[in-house]
Amino acid sequence: MNKGIYLLANDIVYDQLIALLNSIELNYSSYIPICIIPYNDNLDLINQEIAKRKNLFLFNDKESISRWENFINKFNQLYFEYPYEDVTEKHAETLTMHRKYCAFDGPFEKFLYLDLDTLVFQSLDHVFDKLNEYDFVVHDYQRKTSLRLKEVDYYYEVFKHTYQNKDALANRFHCGGFWASRRQAITPEDLEYFLQELSKGDIKVFRSWLSEQTKLNYMTLKKNFKLYNFTLDDSSQYNTGVCITSSHFEEKNHVLYDQGKKLTYLHYMGIKNERLRRLCEWERQNLPFKEKLISLFDKFYKWQITSIPYRDIFLYYRFVK
Repeated sequence: MNKGIYLLANDIVYDQLIALLNSIELNYSSYIPICIIPYNDNLDLINQEIAKRKNLFLFNDKESISRWENFINKFNQLYFEYPYEDVTEKHAETLTMHRKYCAFDGPFEKFLYLDLDTLVFQSLDHVFDKLNEYDFVVHDYQRKTSLRLKEVDYYYEVFKHTYQNKDALANRFHCGGFWASRRQAITPEDLEYFLQELSKGDIKVFRSWLSEQTKLNYMTLKKNFKLYNFTLDDSSQYNTGVCITSSHFEEKNHVLYDQGKKLTYLHYMGIKNERLRRLCEWERQNLPFKEKLISLFDKFYKWQITSIPYRDIFLYYRFVK
């Protein structure tokens, strides 16, 4: 298949899945193929949804899943064994979060990976078109966070011979929730190469938190991909904010705009699955004075529902059908 979208999901995040699928269908295409990579085997609701939507199917390449999990296990082992200075605790992300990397092995020649805590507001063709010129396409401001957390400083120890300064390196940092690339841009042979380089000393760039995002950044840097970030292109009409932490977005007909520019997507970054699940459960309740009641429940049970930014837009796409 020429192009498609990958999602990582199971039944726990069913509400987010439906909201995202509806936003893609209403604002982009109802025909674009969408492949769900299984987070685990909890897929009853997912399979029911696949039966309803002709463009939706399940990733079933067990060899790919096994290969990536084997790679991540070895990666984690190197990390936990390395004697970092001034690091008292080490943490690695849940193994199955890394299944998103299976996108490199799937059926789409060009693909876009999306985390489920996002909504799409317009055509994604401009993202796929950039893959005619670039190896890896992103749309985020992760570089600012990576500079603040000094991740760039740590990586610079390894990549200083490739990038002339830390700012140039920082511009290569990206989020793990919205990225586009091509099939086999990272190969099984690359995984062996990464492990060799990590064992020779590259593992030192990781500190107290080993996430799937920091691993993906390492891999795209190590392969020296030709990378494009819409937020670094001042001439692009698609250069907008993307995160719910930006409070200035304007809504028109259930679509968000950033100073007159339509958002490509909105990322509900930092909002835990439980909060969105409770929000949807509350919306299903046919109660009088619902808005007043939710404020009371928030206060006494600390649900943190009313404080979810752009929650009405999320609810619109979750229940529009």
